[in-house]
Amino acid sequence: MPEKNIAITDTSVLIAFEKLNMLEKLCSIYNEVTLPKAVYHEYSGLIQNCFTLTEAPPEFASFLIYNTGLGVGESEVISLAYHTGTKVLIDDAKARKVAFDLGCIVSGTIGALCKMENKGVINSAYNEALNLKTKGFYVSDKILNKIR
Repeated sequence: MPEKNIAITDTSVLIAFEKLNMLEKLCSIYNEVTLPKAVYHEYSGLIQNCFTLTEAPPEFASFLIYNTGLGVGESEVISLAYHTGTKVLIDDAKARKVAFDLGCIVSGTIGALCKMENKGVINSAYNEALNLKTKGFYVSDKILNKIR
């Protein structure tokens, strides 16, 4: 039986892939992309077939909001990932650190682009990251050099 490849995503990752006109490609690397309710409400773009809407554990999400200063979407993503052991796709540096410190498996837009390149879904993660940068998304030179 094939492995069920699931990721819980934050709004910024969805927006980045939408800007690249590659939102549907997330479904080619993940069987399921889970959106907590807050992310679903923050995101106003197209919903893909592999997207599922899920309720995050509210107590832990509230704890994260009030004790870390993270937004509701980020807190729900981390809460859900923490309780399920599912990979999280999140770009915000502070949110990534909180997720990592809690033992979550953390990736983001650039990691997903690299996975797409490795699976032959796209030709170059580097070129797509440059494209994102020209569209106003922050991508550090350190990351660009790492994926070149």
